[in-house]
Amino acid sequence: MTSPPRSYGFTGRRPAAVEIAFWIAVVVPPLATVLNVAGFVVVKRAVDDVFGTTGGDAQASMYELHDKVNGPLLGLFIFFTFVYLLLSGLWILLGLKMRSGRHWARITLTVFASLWALSSLVALVRGDTQGFTTADIPPFFEFPSSYLVLDYARSALDLLAMAAFIPLVFLRRSNRYFTARRPPA
Repeated sequence: MTSPPRSYGFTGRRPAAVEIAFWIAVVVPPLATVLNVAGFVVVKRAVDDVFGTTGGDAQASMYELHDKVNGPLLGLFIFFTFVYLLLSGLWILLGLKMRSGRHWARITLTVFASLWALSSLVALVRGDTQGFTTADIPPFFEFPSSYLVLDYARSALDLLAMAAFIPLVFLRRSNRYFTARRPPA
C-alpha cells in the first residue's frame, strides 16, 4: 500500500483566495504610494496658493511654512516616496513568490501586512498620516478637505486590504495549496 499523495486533497489549481491575495499584494502598495504623492501635492498646492495672498505677520508665517514645505518636508517626501516604491517592488516580488506557492513569502507578507494594518489603524485613529498638522503651521492656514479625504481614504484602503489579505492566505484551501507546493523534506 502506498502513502497518500502529498497534495492533501489539493486539486492542482491555485485557489481563488491565493489569487485575490496576490492581486492585493500587487495593486495596493503602488496605489498607496500614488495616494501619498497626491496628498503631498494637494498640501503643497494649498500652501503655494495661500503664500502669495497673505500680508503682514501672516506673510511672515507663510514664508516659514512655504520654506518648510519646499525644503525639509520636500526632502522627506522624496525620501519616503523612494522607500514606498522600494517596498511596493518588494511586495510585488513577494506576491509573485507567494502565488507560486512559496510558504516563506506568505509568512513574510503576513508579517508586513500585520504591521501595515496596525499602522493604518493608528493613522485612522490619529489622523493626518503625513504629519503635516503636527508641524508649526500658521493658525489661519487650513488644510484642504481633499487632503484629509485622501489621507483617510488611503488609511482605510490599506487597513481593509491588509485585513482581507491575512485571512485569504490562511484559508483551508490556501493552506493545502502551500503545503502541496512545499519541497519534500
